[in-house]
Parts: sequence; structure tokens; C-alpha cells
Amino acid sequence: MPSIPANTVATNMPIELLLSPIMRPLVLAKAVLFHPHRETSRYVPNIIDVGPVSTQTNPTSVKSYTVRREFGQGAKVYGVFDDANPIKHIDQRLYWFVRSRAVKGAYKMYTTGEAQATAHIRAGLRSNILMIQSTSDDDEFELGWHVMGHRVDAIDSYRLFELKDGFTYQWTTKGKFMEKVHNLGEKESEVRERVASVTVLPGHGFQIQIDESKVSREMALTTAMISFIDQWNTQLGVGGIYYPYQPSQVRWKRD
Repeated sequence: MPSIPANTVATNMPIELLLSPIMRPLVLAKAVLFHPHRETSRYVPNIIDVGPVSTQTNPTSVKSYTVRREFGQGAKVYGVFDDANPIKHIDQRLYWFVRSRAVKGAYKMYTTGEAQATAHIRAGLRSNILMIQSTSDDDEFELGWHVMGHRVDAIDSYRLFELKDGFTYQWTTKGKFMEKVHNLGEKESEVRERVASVTVLPGHGFQIQIDESKVSREMALTTAMISFIDQWNTQLGVGGIYYPYQPSQVRWKRD
């Protein structure tokens, strides 16, 4: 199984509580700076929707998983379960995310049966993923660092990253789709091919559907987890670690 040395993992991550007095104004400033770009980027891209979820009678490459907060663990442990299996017992989980004790936005993802973490993720204004090992040879080239940036247009705000195929991928805020973007920024010639989608389960986690013929399952899960922690956890579209939803607020609904 391909892997990279664990000692390359950065351990000096920011502590949200300590940095909050500095970061909260920066989050607001970034949200304000997004607005002018919205006004100058009005166009309608071409959309290719994700296919139907695989079933016994209609097998497809689109698989469905539930990322569920484990009872009694607060928001510190999330298990990943295959929705094709009706029993979601802890012994049935495929992966699990464990939160850092000191850093709210930092998690390690483990694969069942593996002692070493599969990936380290950090959510925040500069989100990133360190893919340490993969469960298949097809994902070997995704090993290493992946930085998630930000983009805004008149339609929505996004978290962007690149994969081994050289394409830019993005998670949308409103619809919660993972899109493979062709001709990024070319307005009417831009094509957004949806390869995954998420439905947030308030208070529990989220359900994700992934076209595994088009994107790595582990990359879809780790990037979705970052968006769940930060992007989809605030009305601002950025900075959910510092400006999370309040109990009286309603999360984005799927368009």
C-alpha cells in the first residue's frame, strides 16, 4: 500500500480559541471583499449532473455513504458507513475521523484495519489535506498536500482544489455539490461536471454520494469534511470555524 512518511505532518496548527480575536475580523473582511466580485461575474455555466445512486437492480458507479457523529463523542469522532449496508454499527464503519484535542478544525482520518492515519485535514481560512496513504493504487498520485482555496461568483461561493488529473474541483456552498470544472472562469464555455453531492444531517453529520469512476472516494470524503466543518457551517460561506451558525439560524438548503 503506497504511503509517505508520517513525520512530514505539520503539527503546529493554529488554536481557534486563541486566534479568534484576530481571525474573526479577517473572516468578515474576506466576506465583504467577495461582494464586488459577485457583481462582475454574472454568467450561466453548463452543468452536468451526478448520476443515480447504485442499487441492486441498477448498479452504477455512484455510491452513497453516511458520515455520522458517534454518540457520546461530541463532535470529536465521525464514522463513515456504506449506505448499501442497512446496519450502521461501529464495526461496520469504513473510515473514521478523529478531531484533535487542541484544534477544533483539525482531524485525522483512519481506514478500518489500518493503524496509521490515512489523511490529516485542517479546516479554516487556509484549509488543507495531507493524504498519507491510499487504499488503492489508483489514488497513489493523490498522496501529499492538497490546499483548498476560495472562489466567489454571482452564483455561489466555492472551495477549490486540484487533483492528479490537473483539473480544478470545487465544493459549492448552496447546493453542496462537488464539481469538476472544465474551462474555469471562461464564463459561458465553463462546464461544471458534478461528481459528488452532500446532504447535511443537522446535529449528526452528512450523507455523501460519490461517483467513484470520476473522483477518489477518500478525496471526496476529506474535502467534504472540511466543507462541513467550515464552509457549510456559516452564513458567510467562509470562516465557519470562527463564525458558526447559531441555534436560531437555519443552514443552507439544497437548491
